[in-house]
Amino acid sequence: MKGTPRSKSHAGVLGAVDRVGAVARALTATTDGVEALRREVVSTAAAIAGDGASAAMALRDDETSSLQLVDSHEAGTDAFKGWEALPEVQAGRRTARTAAGGGSLLVLPMSSQGALVGALAVMTTSDDSPFGEDVEGVLAILASNAAIAMENARLYEVERESARRLRELDTLKTDFLSTVQHELRTPLTAILGLSDLIEMCWGVWEDALKLEALRDIQVAARNLDGIVETIIDFSAGDGEELTLALASVPLDEAVQAAVTVVGERHKGGLPIPDEIEVEPGLTLLADPDRLGQVLRALIDNAVKFSDGRGSMVVRGTRADAGTVLIEIIDQGIGIPADDVPRIFERFFQVDNSATRRFGGTGMGLALVKRVVAAHGATVDVDTGVGSGTRIALRWPGPAEAPDGIRAEDPMGSSVPVQ
Repeated sequence: MKGTPRSKSHAGVLGAVDRVGAVARALTATTDGVEALRREVVSTAAAIAGDGASAAMALRDDETSSLQLVDSHEAGTDAFKGWEALPEVQAGRRTARTAAGGGSLLVLPMSSQGALVGALAVMTTSDDSPFGEDVEGVLAILASNAAIAMENARLYEVERESARRLRELDTLKTDFLSTVQHELRTPLTAILGLSDLIEMCWGVWEDALKLEALRDIQVAARNLDGIVETIIDFSAGDGEELTLALASVPLDEAVQAAVTVVGERHKGGLPIPDEIEVEPGLTLLADPDRLGQVLRALIDNAVKFSDGRGSMVVRGTRADAGTVLIEIIDQGIGIPADDVPRIFERFFQVDNSATRRFGGTGMGLALVKRVVAAHGATVDVDTGVGSGTRIALRWPGPAEAPDGIRAEDPMGSSVPVQ
């Protein structure tokens, strides 16, 4: 008779040890991130609570600062649905309830560094409360340590993603330096080679041949100037405020000037037909120089990736809400769907191999994105492999300047923009 209580006590201790062991396994056996850890904790809580029990977890939502249900193990009872919205649960207090039709609810707060991060709930359909002191104690240990473990797992994921991104940026930087070296060397080689050739053949060449070589030098020099301009503009403003000298700019004149400059970078002008369809008298609010950069970069891309096929159209129309819609449309090779979200990242190029067919530094579209955003405008891409590309800019008109941007006089005003 005297041995029975000791046996029961011994069995209770062993049961508690097993439960604590389950807690340790739940927090250490999962290496698949925060979500997997949450599922493991919820499943372990249900197992600790006993047969027929279910469990759920709610976590703090950063936007609403309220607890929101994120995971549940089995369905639980209808009587306890919405437990995460109970005022005492939202306040981070331990909560125990018994349903009129049978069943019990136990909610334990989850805190990390003194702040409430969530709550762990266990539910049962049993008429008798299944939560003894040892069970409740182990569940409290699970809730407390789960909060710390999940925060550590979240920080680990953040660090891992940061490390991955740094490796990716390092690779992009290496590829960029290699690309710039090649892009700078190509026009420089043409300039130096043709200059030497003119010097060698000056006495024997006719004027027509000399002029032809001079035109080739000019084309190479303009290409070199475009590359250097993009690099300087992007690197000089990277991470700093972009200053805009705003004015009302006639779109037709800006497009004509951009097409002319891009044409001068090709021997004999643009290699494909171009069409300019801008509504008469259409103006927009922009820094004229920055707008020119955007148009030149987009027109240059349209021409380059047309690969000598089809034509290029630059269209300007009045859009809704006083904005201007600018479209640059080509019939070229298009962009793979997986690469579209990344084309405005600096250094990114769809084809970055050493044998790629099309030149470029991978900075032009990144600069476009930054300048467009600074003006309060937007840029969208509609493309498909083999079906060409349509770039659509929605730009504020003179009367629709975004907050913090306005032209104070016809000559423009300098406005720093992030």
